[in-house]
Amino acid sequence: MRNRWIVMFLVLSLAINVSVLAAVGYNFYRNRHQPSTTAGYSHDREHHFYEVLGLTPGQLEKMTPMAASFHDRLESLYSDMGEEKDALINLLGGEGESPTRIEALRKEMAAIQDDIQKAVIAHVLDVKEILDPSQRERFFDLIDRSMAQDNGMLVKAGEK
Repeated sequence: MRNRWIVMFLVLSLAINVSVLAAVGYNFYRNRHQPSTTAGYSHDREHHFYEVLGLTPGQLEKMTPMAASFHDRLESLYSDMGEEKDALINLLGGEGESPTRIEALRKEMAAIQDDIQKAVIAHVLDVKEILDPSQRERFFDLIDRSMAQDNGMLVKAGEK
């Protein structure tokens, strides 16, 4: 009788381990093969993004330099924003903070954020012109899914 309980316990333990491994493996596989649309530039993501859209060689030829200049511009703007954030943190954490300087930094950061938004919108419109109708549908579906995630981008109304 005692051996029977041990065998049942070992079988149950094995079943739980197999279930956990299957769940982890499935999530790894699923997340690895989905297009990543989070902020930040990566050549791997760009390549996968283009595959998802199914770009033709002609479209790819137009898209590649446009994407490179867009990402260079964003990188510069994000760098500027980082410098402003550091300055604001230093100012807020220091002694004798200046409300005038704090407000000036806030306005500078808002202007950089406005430039980022303008650059993204202009790029989306440029990409839209290159794509055919079915590619546009996939493109905007990817944007919609990206914005629905709470990853530093917009969240749909009513969520969170």
